[in-house]
Amino acid sequence: MTEEKLMTPPQVARRLQVNERTVTQWLRKGHLRGFKVGKEWRVSPRDLEVFLEQSANVPAGAARRS
Repeated sequence: MTEEKLMTPPQVARRLQVNERTVTQWLRKGHLRGFKVGKEWRVSPRDLEVFLEQSANVPAGAARRS
């Protein structure tokens, strides 16, 4: 296992500039992959990157028109 620092919902919310409640809803609904440690959610940086890639409206590698 790699040594990556896990993120809390408030950290994810600050990074994405959304409400913490929104992040918690994404986690509960399975939109954002995470896991619970006790009662607290944790998200790996890689899982957050995958979530962002899947949420993009332009596929990765697609040419953008000017």
